[in-house]
Amino acid sequence: MKHPFIVYLKNKTSLKFEYKRDVSTVVRTDNGYRITFNNGKSYNYGTDKVKYYPLIATREDVRIYENGKLNNIYNIVDNYGRYLVFRNEESCSYPVEKNADVEICDIRKNIEQAESVINYFKYILKRAGEVSFDIPAEETDNKNPNQISSEILLKALECIDLLESRSVLSNYIDGTNPPVSSSDEILIYPFGCNESQKLAVETTLRNSISIVEGPPGTGKTQTILNIIANLIVQNKTVAIVSNNNSAVFNVREKLEKFGYGMVVASLGNNENKASFFDNIEEQTVNPNFKISKERLKKAKNEILELNSILTTCFQYRNKLATLKTELSDGEIEFSHIKAEQPLNPNIKSVLDKKFYRNLNFGKTLKLKHLLSFIDLKNKLSFINKLRFVLQYGLLDLNSISHYSEELPVYVNHKFYELYIAKIEHEILDLENWLASNNEEANLKCFIETSKEVFNGVLFEKYSHLEKSTFNVDDYRKQFDDFIKCYPVILSSTLSLHTSIPKGYLFDYLIIDESSQVDIIKSAVCFSCCRNVVIVGDSMQLTHIVDKQSKEVAELLQTEYNISPAYDYVKHNILNSLKSLYGNKIKSVLLKEHYRCHPTIIGFCNKKYYNNNLVVMTDGSNHPFRIIETNISGERDNYSQRQIDETDLYIRQNYSEDYTKVGVIAPYRKHADMLQKQLPDGAEADTIHKYQGREKDVIIFNTVRNKIGEFIDNPNLINVAVSRAVKEFIVIKPVSMELPHGTNIGDMIRYICYNTDPNETVVKGSICSVFDLLYKEYNKTFLSFLSSNKNVKGSAAEIIIHKLLSEKILLNNIQFSSVDMVREYRLRDLVRNFEPFSEDEIQFIRNSSRIDFLLYNKIDKTPVLAIEVDGVSFHDNELQQERDYKKNHILEIIGLPLLRLSTDGHNEETRIIECLNAAMGLC
Repeated sequence: MKHPFIVYLKNKTSLKFEYKRDVSTVVRTDNGYRITFNNGKSYNYGTDKVKYYPLIATREDVRIYENGKLNNIYNIVDNYGRYLVFRNEESCSYPVEKNADVEICDIRKNIEQAESVINYFKYILKRAGEVSFDIPAEETDNKNPNQISSEILLKALECIDLLESRSVLSNYIDGTNPPVSSSDEILIYPFGCNESQKLAVETTLRNSISIVEGPPGTGKTQTILNIIANLIVQNKTVAIVSNNNSAVFNVREKLEKFGYGMVVASLGNNENKASFFDNIEEQTVNPNFKISKERLKKAKNEILELNSILTTCFQYRNKLATLKTELSDGEIEFSHIKAEQPLNPNIKSVLDKKFYRNLNFGKTLKLKHLLSFIDLKNKLSFINKLRFVLQYGLLDLNSISHYSEELPVYVNHKFYELYIAKIEHEILDLENWLASNNEEANLKCFIETSKEVFNGVLFEKYSHLEKSTFNVDDYRKQFDDFIKCYPVILSSTLSLHTSIPKGYLFDYLIIDESSQVDIIKSAVCFSCCRNVVIVGDSMQLTHIVDKQSKEVAELLQTEYNISPAYDYVKHNILNSLKSLYGNKIKSVLLKEHYRCHPTIIGFCNKKYYNNNLVVMTDGSNHPFRIIETNISGERDNYSQRQIDETDLYIRQNYSEDYTKVGVIAPYRKHADMLQKQLPDGAEADTIHKYQGREKDVIIFNTVRNKIGEFIDNPNLINVAVSRAVKEFIVIKPVSMELPHGTNIGDMIRYICYNTDPNETVVKGSICSVFDLLYKEYNKTFLSFLSSNKNVKGSAAEIIIHKLLSEKILLNNIQFSSVDMVREYRLRDLVRNFEPFSEDEIQFIRNSSRIDFLLYNKIDKTPVLAIEVDGVSFHDNELQQERDYKKNHILEIIGLPLLRLSTDGHNEETRIIECLNAAMGLC
């Protein structure tokens, strides 16, 4: 029952004010109040003995949270100013003092949309059966890891409280994004910052849902660390999640490096939790972190002052970097102009003297424009003559027709000379301004003072923290104490909800590498937080959806009438938010790039980032190389020729340190075969697995001969190129066509434009006698066949026959006693059938043959068997079984065997080496 007021009366003995529930009326008098109780008795009280609070407002259909826990008893709140009274239709609570521990939220009235979206997610998991996740094998109970992940997610979705209005999930499903009440705390940047990183921190702390787009090398982790620091200063909690552990562990390693490891708990799957609690140490804080209250206040004021100065410095620093990129582009353009439009130096000198008015960049541009509209060989109009004389000081008008061919070229050269000089002058001015305004010193002071504030807050927090003991079994039961000790929680997206008590909400959630996080996992994580920061890059690789899940999701989207923004197949969480909110969501692009050689990242900048990146790196070396293989040699998602070329190039060029080399390929099979062949230290993996990583040298294998949709995916190529810090090398077939508009085609053209193709493009070092078989050598092979009509057999066998008879056996004196025979029957080699199985005996008797048998001419002793394996034929399962039998039979009779694959190489060398070994000559 609602009361129009509440009253507190002072106790005569304790002198404390006590709530009186049995007051019926209160009347104000000249000297105080006349209080009437429910029993009918009335008394007069002085104003100093009464605290009277009239009813201000009532909220119905609400949820009441005390210390984060739901009060299930009441759903109505009466507001009496300083106090709140909770009630339902039958009873009410005692007054509760209004403070930050009490939270009143409206119950969501319409949950139809939420039910549809959550059910859509559930049925994708149920009907598809699997969603791809990385789960440690020991946690699968012999089940498929993807099946386990689906079960975990389904359980989480079943537990989501659809009436909860405080979580980000509620806002995400309703399409709302309320602002966050801003804190009075001064923002700090103890991990360093630049213009866009600073803006990102400011933006994320002012909005419930925000996006930080971090292209490669722009400092996403540094931005995350600064967000964490500010949240800790504001006494807030934060969870950092990603699809893979390496991304979140990177955050932990950085915090530990700077001495802040005490704030982090690495939870997530059972293995991570066990590791954390098994190695948990007493939380201590560096005593040097301590600062006085006076110094803390002064430090915050210093940060405010430096913030204003650095705002301009950051703008000028970015402008300087942009100018350096423009200078480099201009110099490359000029080099191409000089090559395509050469100008005799003597003529240039003559024309320089013809212009009596100094040409500047602007005038040259106008002159260039003028020349494009007039015919210099014909007589000039009076107006144009005046222009040449008055504007450009060209008094010798006869020289215009005399140098009609050279004058446009001269103006083009002059334009670039003056354009480059203009940029160089602007660069010098900016460098002088930054130096005179102590940019470096001010930034250093800004960072150090931010650290001082952060350290002081941490010292105050941890020096007064009550000592607590936690273990993996009980930490959830005392989670309020646990989160005070560890305000930063790390987890995978899959395991976050299992790491915390049901109903707990983090103040903030940060999803890293969000382009690879699907919306189902994100929704579960959203149910665990009040605000979220999505960190990622829409131009990098997205989540992978298997065929079955894709088909199921597309059917369910129609069945549940799901908005395109929640499309599980088409959208990762980053793109989903963009689709849902459009321009209404705050998004910050981290612009400043610090990783790659400027020419390497220049491709990504022009192709994928609309030149929005500000390149802060320097590099004078030649960063590109294209190695063209003689043949494509591709089959079954791998190319042995590209593997061999890669291996050879690495061994020849990086033997001093193989660990700086990373090799990437679009296909798993090719990457696995690469890793087996490469020298120890060099790493090979798929492009998907390399996202978030970097190497000084990246070698990209195209594998395929043709540019198809999969290998030409723009996100794939962007990630591939941007992994390289100093060198980027492409290995591709020489015959690969490079259509305009394709990503690989544009990449190759960019490389050739920015470097000398004669130096950059090199022919592969590896050749094979079988290269003739491939279509790249079709004409040559037809000519070869016509001149060897007398030799029978397959095309590959004809090639080996010619190599053996005309080169190896004929030209090597140590083989003068060796001859060869073709298609030799196994039954003629086997004398004793006892060592063989019935199956092998049958195989021998079925006229099985050896392609080439090399034997001693003197006593006819077999020396070496040679088999020629056509690639596609010997990939056949039946043929592989036959090959295995033949290998075993020859092994038992002691005859060495050499198999030559038509996609191999160095056949002559291999035959000579094997023949020498078989004859005991080595």
